[in-house]
Amino acid sequence: MARIGTRQVRYLMTVDGWEALGRATRISLENTIHLYTQTREQIRLTLDLVSERCPKDGSGQKRVVFYGAGDVAEIAYVSLQRTDLTLVGVVDDRKTGQFFGLPIFGADALTADSLDGMPFSVVVVTSVRQADQIRSRLDTRAVPPSRVCCLCESGAIPAR
Repeated sequence: MARIGTRQVRYLMTVDGWEALGRATRISLENTIHLYTQTREQIRLTLDLVSERCPKDGSGQKRVVFYGAGDVAEIAYVSLQRTDLTLVGVVDDRKTGQFFGLPIFGADALTADSLDGMPFSVVVVTSVRQADQIRSRLDTRAVPPSRVCCLCESGAIPAR
């Protein structure tokens, strides 16, 4: 039921209407799943490139930090599980709390080679909309461009 001004309008769906709505919903869901799958695979391929360039630390781990804790970071986290990279922390300028069991830090916890004292090799920018601003913040934190990967760019490595 919809309200137009002070009148109420009722909609009656026919069987054909329900079937058309069901088809449109199914097609939309299939398209969304396809886009998610493509995005996840592209991110995984980019993370594979990060892995190729990421040195192992003394314990044999390839440590990375995500900068951005949004939807892209969640897809990147799923994709990361199929690599040999270890996520040591997450930085976000707005969000706080936890990201898949890891604390979310502000940019002030980030130095050129550690996040809250935890060493890392690469910062993976996991924000599409804020990528340029994040790169600027990384510059102010003295993180070298060679240690930054931006998932939103083609050829993602290096970030500049």
